[in-house]
Amino acid sequence: MIKQRAYLLHSRPYKETSALVDFFTPDYGHIRCMARGVKKANKYQQPLQPFTLYTIFFHGDSGLKNLDKFEIFSLPLNLSGNPLFSGFYINEVLLRALRSDAEVESQSLFDAYEDVLASLNSEGLELSLRLFELSLLEHMGQQYEWALDFRTESMVDDNAFYGFFVEQGMARVSQKYANSNPNAVFRGNELKALSHGELLDQNVLKMCKRLFRLALRPIIGYKPIQARELLKQFQQLDAINNNR
Repeated sequence: MIKQRAYLLHSRPYKETSALVDFFTPDYGHIRCMARGVKKANKYQQPLQPFTLYTIFFHGDSGLKNLDKFEIFSLPLNLSGNPLFSGFYINEVLLRALRSDAEVESQSLFDAYEDVLASLNSEGLELSLRLFELSLLEHMGQQYEWALDFRTESMVDDNAFYGFFVEQGMARVSQKYANSNPNAVFRGNELKALSHGELLDQNVLKMCKRLFRLALRPIIGYKPIQARELLKQFQQLDAINNNR
């Protein structure tokens, strides 16, 4: 039997009383477990839920594990609105990225995950999300020299525009291309700020959001992020209610 700290990323029913559950752990990364009887009424045990740190006990050689038991290590976060959907986004992106990278030591990424969870209800949420995305890229082996033009092997120019190329990095593009593709190009001065870790400027944060979205696509796939779509629906409904 193996003991691990773990967070629940996703759960789906299996037969009448069981569930297939995806956990994120520091020593094994993503693992999937069969949780037998977890849906049975049990007044002594709370159901598994996201944004809660557990101690889990499981066994199994490879592939699908068997969850033997779990214990709550910390109380669940109290989330609603944008922080809640941001939490769903983190879990979805993490699960989609790690499905092909199962059972790999992930302590540094686990630490980054806990950091962003702790920031969900804070004013620094956007910065925390970008730092988590950067940690995920690095964990998946996608480490880029953001301020280097890979074609010329020279530093980016502050006033020039650059495009992102998967597994290669940044390369200068023409003004005509920049005018036609404003959401796919990035200013040199903002790329330098990213390279130096200077992410407090709101324009740099917005740039990072667009850039990391492109960089993560090959890792998480090209299907729409469900959490993002749910947030849009929530915001539209909220706007309708506020206008009544």
